[in-house]
Amino acid sequence: HTLGDLHSFVQRYPRLFVLTGAGISTDSGIPGYRDDNGEWKRSPPITLQEFLGTVARRQRYWARSMVGWPVVADARPNAA
Repeated sequence: HTLGDLHSFVQRYPRLFVLTGAGISTDSGIPGYRDDNGEWKRSPPITLQEFLGTVARRQRYWARSMVGWPVVADARPNAA
């Protein structure tokens, strides 16, 4: 496949959604979870098992999500 094939594909599907790897969103203003050495900058994301485990963990998850939402809401697409 060529870059032209990719371009044609994107033109055919203008509402295309791309899920990328870690770090791609930092250029959009969303802070990364890990530093340059791959170490966690803050507490790691919650696992599904933790989320399903207790009501308290779900409440903490949603509370932290509410605090972080303004940063994500202000993010804008980047060149990637």
